[in-house]
Amino acid sequence: MVSIEELAACWVVLNDLLGELTKRGVFIPSLTYADLRNSKMVIEYLRSYRDVISATEGADAQLRTEMEEKIYSLREMLMVWAEESGGVEYRRSWEERFDAALHGEVPLPEQEPTTPITELPREKDVGFFRIRLPEDIPVEVISELAEHCRVLICLDGDRHLLVSGKRECVRDAMRQIGELFYGESKLQTEPAE
Repeated sequence: MVSIEELAACWVVLNDLLGELTKRGVFIPSLTYADLRNSKMVIEYLRSYRDVISATEGADAQLRTEMEEKIYSLREMLMVWAEESGGVEYRRSWEERFDAALHGEVPLPEQEPTTPITELPREKDVGFFRIRLPEDIPVEVISELAEHCRVLICLDGDRHLLVSGKRECVRDAMRQIGELFYGESKLQTEPAE
């Protein structure tokens, strides 16, 4: 199984390739953009809970396997478009970059400094996250979840959701939203009695 860091590095290569293909004028279906965005969100989820996942043998293994399959599927599709737009050598150069990322030879880029956004909370003990809400999850469900988790939500017209509140409440909301998106989590957040 590919490590989470290697999946993240592969995602970066595919994202770079997608940008290059867009610059070349290749038509990219919106579903491909959505798949790439959703893949990043899942990879970040897996990276965020890396310590808990490693402590719990087999936790979220199915989600990691699905993510690996999704990355390979995106790779195949983008490589076909790369060859169509730039030829065999162009595709091979991207395949080499992808393979290097897959084998841990490409370090992840350093996180860029964040740009302040006025709506984000500034208090020390306040946490937040922002995601794009899939079309198949009704806003009413998220509102109920927010009330249950004691967090604030802000939803803009493009279904972007900002969740904020006490750090523990935000973590609980993130876990529950993850379960809504991806199914039941295998992570143990509390010690078993």
